[in-house]
Amino acid sequence: PTSREMRSSLVLALVALCLGLAQAFTALPALFSGSCARRAATSAVGGLSMAHHVQFKGAKKHRKNRPRKASLADINRAAPPYNPDTMAEVRKLGPAWTAIGQTDMSKYVKLERNGNTFYHVKAPHSAAV
Repeated sequence: PTSREMRSSLVLALVALCLGLAQAFTALPALFSGSCARRAATSAVGGLSMAHHVQFKGAKKHRKNRPRKASLADINRAAPPYNPDTMAEVRKLGPAWTAIGQTDMSKYVKLERNGNTFYHVKAPHSAAV
């Protein structure tokens, strides 16, 4: 065979190969139907499958799933026999500490900066003049 015949047979083989590959890729989605095709396409793209609905978290979930007063027994239920606000009595007593006396502030140095007052144990370092 001459070089011209070899070149033409090589070109024909390449064209046949390209047409075969094109036909294989265009027939690929026809093999799958419906959700299978969608799944195959998404797995080929990124492999992510995400839910399409929101899952409430924290207080929003508890609010959504709280028990409802559906039956008459629930609706007509009396208040509990105990005090639901257990800290009310403690708050009425007042503070749990008493002031003993004035603090000796002579060992502290008072600094005022930008309208704020600070007390330090040592005097701030000053550069030697």
